[in-house]
Amino acid sequence: MGEAHGWLFEPTFNRAIKIRQADFRITSDAGALLLREIDHRLGLTADLADALVDPPNPDSVRYTQVELLRQHLYATALGHVHQDDQDVLAHDVAMKLAVWDRPGKKVVEERLASQPTDWRLVETLASRSTNREALRRALAEWVRRHQRADGKGRAVRRGTIDIDPFPLEVHGRQEGAAHHGFYRRKMYYPLVASFSAEGTYESSRLGEGFVHAILRRGTASGAEGAARFLRAAIARCRPLANHLDVRIDAGLTVGSVLDAIDDEAVRFVGRLKANPRLEALAAPFLRRPPGRPTKDGEEFAIDLGDYQAQSWTRPYRVVLVVIDLPDPTTGQRALFPHTFFLVTNWPREQRTAWDLVEHYRRRGTFEDRLSEFNACVGGSLSQRSFLANEATLLLKLLAFNLAGMVRGELEAESENGWDLKRVQQTVLKVGARVVTHSGRLLVKVAAAAGVLWDRVLGRLRRWWRDPAWGRRRPRPRRWVPPPAHAHLSLVLRE
Repeated sequence: MGEAHGWLFEPTFNRAIKIRQADFRITSDAGALLLREIDHRLGLTADLADALVDPPNPDSVRYTQVELLRQHLYATALGHVHQDDQDVLAHDVAMKLAVWDRPGKKVVEERLASQPTDWRLVETLASRSTNREALRRALAEWVRRHQRADGKGRAVRRGTIDIDPFPLEVHGRQEGAAHHGFYRRKMYYPLVASFSAEGTYESSRLGEGFVHAILRRGTASGAEGAARFLRAAIARCRPLANHLDVRIDAGLTVGSVLDAIDDEAVRFVGRLKANPRLEALAAPFLRRPPGRPTKDGEEFAIDLGDYQAQSWTRPYRVVLVVIDLPDPTTGQRALFPHTFFLVTNWPREQRTAWDLVEHYRRRGTFEDRLSEFNACVGGSLSQRSFLANEATLLLKLLAFNLAGMVRGELEAESENGWDLKRVQQTVLKVGARVVTHSGRLLVKVAAAAGVLWDRVLGRLRRWWRDPAWGRRRPRPRRWVPPPAHAHLSLVLRE
């Protein structure tokens, strides 16, 4: 009779199955431990916390700055994008093992920070410009450390910076959010930069991700603040590659932005909006030859020479791209071929017109990364103040980079493409049970995930490491009990 008690329910489709709530040492977020291993080997959160302003009396608080950072970043990387999720994760056994900056078994018994404490972390980071700047600098630094670890301490020969604004829709009364006429929604309009080795996100050299970001008001134009942003992005990417170049979209190809890149002695290629002058230059190349068109169609690029718009201070090389392909469904060609223009400061002897087209097209993966960001770590910014939302955005980008390191190692090992949502669902959001044996905490991970973990950990063991990374070690300190109002076990709020 005892077996009949304590069951959650008995499925009607199979009476042999009985389901009950298990003990607190079972988790579905075991990937937090994998994130902590990467974090620890590269010294990411430890060195970031050292660059932040600590609370006034760190000895009197229960959670250190680095523990709060880990809890926030690991939760976001795992896909827990709502702050209220912290109240549940505070009791998750894998999160406890990964977050606490203390040795020993007692960590499994101590709850983590609550949602209000996590909110205060964001407010603390937002309240000081030095803290926000430390988060911003950490973006490129984390990419650099992953690159060095995988590349035996060496930078890459060539690297590309992709820069673009993208919309982040909001639904409340957030400071600085506004209706945007083009996107027809209330939003912020941040500007972000991403780095890739050799101009491709499929490079054999790892170390790619977001390297710079600013939050902008919803009414900002595409190129607002872009020149200053580009100078900062280039400066932060100098340690990543011996030679840099930049790819930008049509919204950023204004004179001040192009001049800012050119003044840094950096090559660029960007899409240029069509205008009557450019269309007149292109017209002679758009006439189809007489006779029956080829079945496969054609696409080609033509150098139009140097071109200078009225608002530009200097001329730049312009390339016409013509795409005259049949419709994949009907097999019919359009009445007129599709055309667009590229502007660049690459000399012809270094990159041909078609080389520029192929290089620019690789930028498409960066645009996919922006979609992944919204889908995997959450694009919503729900804080009331503008600065708190900027701090939240920077934390989300750091979490995205951290999860992206797992993705990069998997792709390098398996030579297959992995989108970040798949990484979260199959590698990070996995089940495990924690048991105590011979004075140790044993984590038993689901077998399906264990195979993938073994591949990632095998690569991590071969990483190069700088002795300066994560040099700070936690000092012994007493356990400060949680506040009286904190729940010591999981309580779900309705």
